[in-house]
Amino acid sequence: MLIVCGSGGHAAEALILYRDIKDAFECSFMLESSDPLTPKKLEGVTIYRAVAVRGKKESAILIIPRLFWCTIQSFFVILRARPDIVLSTGPGLAGPICIWGKIFGKKIIFIESWSRVNTKSWPGKLLYPIADQFFIQWPEEKKNYPKGIYAGRLG
Repeated sequence: MLIVCGSGGHAAEALILYRDIKDAFECSFMLESSDPLTPKKLEGVTIYRAVAVRGKKESAILIIPRLFWCTIQSFFVILRARPDIVLSTGPGLAGPICIWGKIFGKKIIFIESWSRVNTKSWPGKLLYPIADQFFIQWPEEKKNYPKGIYAGRLG
């Protein structure tokens, strides 16, 4: 299983989930290349890196080259990691890798971020139609994602 998470809250959610599934699945992680903290919490776990699609406090114009570069990096990550499942906790980084995963016949599991109570994230909008399982963490999100599976909050 390849667990895809950004930094901050996305990583916190992924680490909570990893704690609960690490004995049942062989897991590797895909992290933002700028995340210095999460790797320290994953000693002995294979980590792949890719550029964040949207840098914090950066101009929106940089999204296009970052998305292109992340898409290229994601292609090589999916080839190297060879996961059966791509699981994401919702950062922009998830878009390209989950699309490559779907193209290569991998199961896609998406968990909409716990910070999304009434609105959709752009990765959620993009991946909702292609995810094999799409989880929401708030019952209010059912109006945005009618086929979403409400399973409560991680943690």
